[in-house]
Amino acid sequence: MKKICFIVFFVFYIFFISVNNVYAYDLNKREEIFTPAFQLLWDDFKNLISVKKINFVGLDPKVAKVLNSCPFSSSDISDDSYYKIVAPKSFELKAKIQREIFEKFGETSKLLDDIDWAQNTLNEYILYALLKKNIEFPVEFDVLDSQPFNGSKDNYKYFGAGHGAQRFANQVKPLFYEYSWDYAVSLETKSGDRVILYRTSSPENVYDLYSQIDKKTTRQLKFGESDKLIIPFISLNERIEYDSLCGRKIYDTKFVIAKAIEDVEFKLDNMGAKLRNEAVMDVVKMSIPLPGRGKVFDFSKPFVLYLVEKDKSLPYFAIRINDAKFLVK
Repeated sequence: MKKICFIVFFVFYIFFISVNNVYAYDLNKREEIFTPAFQLLWDDFKNLISVKKINFVGLDPKVAKVLNSCPFSSSDISDDSYYKIVAPKSFELKAKIQREIFEKFGETSKLLDDIDWAQNTLNEYILYALLKKNIEFPVEFDVLDSQPFNGSKDNYKYFGAGHGAQRFANQVKPLFYEYSWDYAVSLETKSGDRVILYRTSSPENVYDLYSQIDKKTTRQLKFGESDKLIIPFISLNERIEYDSLCGRKIYDTKFVIAKAIEDVEFKLDNMGAKLRNEAVMDVVKMSIPLPGRGKVFDFSKPFVLYLVEKDKSLPYFAIRINDAKFLVK
């Protein structure tokens, strides 16, 4: 029997699946992490302003195009896994959200205090979502020796199945194994959720890749005694500020996104996976200029600088400032 070794060393994709429903994370490319909570807000915003797609005056930010085309919706996740609300902005709403997420999940918000609740108009709305998942493997995987990831100098923690892999035969479902760089496995959990790991270097987006898994999946493979499974521990804790969506008028409406932020925590270890994902948007329907909302030209984040001579159409010098490398202490 051919020995199969499922080793997750290089670029890989994790599909975190909630009983027949899919949402996905590409953990290798930060710009492709579009998490479920913010997608729920985006769809609620489309419903609020009665549009099929959210387009901006001028060019649409890349993130808006991705959000508009994302197939994930609230029907793809069970009601007991998330909380969401859309309502006029008020201190009463803030208290309501805090109370209800604590009642449902035992959670406190990490984002609500970042909203300026005192600054309010009759045409201002809050869109909020919190999603939480805690899934466990029926049998804890072995903690393996630390080793590099994708040729790294440093070693990282791993788990999986080494000797006596037969213990995990009902927990590890090989989906396909075409080459030593193209394979996928599904890890079964107590709740019926599945964690699918796909080893691939394909640049395609995660949803196209998921359809490839379906096409390649075979029922003939089993996880045998001589097989191995090697997976790195993962710990992701990110705050995402969607600055490119803010302060720009939504096409053919009077709405502007004043603030859009998200927090995502994801952990994967030998015992299971945990996901906590929170997002909030503050949107305004503009009628007249809002008092107190002066323009803030803040260049404390990445920007580009140009030097252009008088009456000339092209700059003679340009520099992009992405970090503090060229700044003065």
